[in-house]
Amino acid sequence: MISILTILVRILACIAVLVISAVVKSPAQAAAFFYNLNGSLAENNGGPSLVPYGGTLGPTGYSFGPNTGLSLSRTGAFDVYSIDIRFYFDSVNASFNGYQRILDFENRTSDTGLYSLNGSLVLFGSSSPISPISAGQVFTDGTLADLLVMRDATGQFSAYVNGILAFSIPDLNSITTFSGPNSIMYFFVDDFQSLATHPTQLEAGSGFIDSITVQVFPSAVPESSTWAMMPLGFAGLGFAFRQSRRRVSFA
Repeated sequence: MISILTILVRILACIAVLVISAVVKSPAQAAAFFYNLNGSLAENNGGPSLVPYGGTLGPTGYSFGPNTGLSLSRTGAFDVYSIDIRFYFDSVNASFNGYQRILDFENRTSDTGLYSLNGSLVLFGSSSPISPISAGQVFTDGTLADLLVMRDATGQFSAYVNGILAFSIPDLNSITTFSGPNSIMYFFVDDFQSLATHPTQLEAGSGFIDSITVQVFPSAVPESSTWAMMPLGFAGLGFAFRQSRRRVSFA
């Protein structure tokens, strides 16, 4: 007999898919890549796999130490995309200066990137006149957070944590475009420039990744008013994935 919780989870998953589908609907359909990390680095539907750098893959996610995160390439992500990461840091104050890299855009050639700074979310840009930061701490030691970043066709870069807007800025210098070969993106690893100047002082921490979802928009993109629906869709999918894992774990 199907439980009420199972029915609710299926309904929520369907709603989430409909929300995301409504947002990405365009003449040139967006590509979506889902990584549940439940014992595998493979993409759910046969897309490119994540590449590990020394962490530990478990039945429910990927545990990483300082500078042992993941990378992903060949998704086609460049300048119009959304990326959802469910993760936590073991300690938001672990690095020597409080900075811990979350996402690298420039093939690890620059200090530019998305960081946690003692639990606040920061977009640091070496060529940008400003470094936007969330209003207060948004990450807590050992507590899963849902980070959603989006860049639209106008260059507007927005970041949400647990469905709440952390900041949104125009990316005038294209620091949030993926400029490496095959549009490679790195998660939770420091850049080579920083490692060259202070090799024993990493701007990276340890933690756990529950899931990663990437949406890529190759040409026609959502209207600006529909981007606000994305956090709802990803939150719904994240809840459905977590409930599915729990049923498998206790079966």
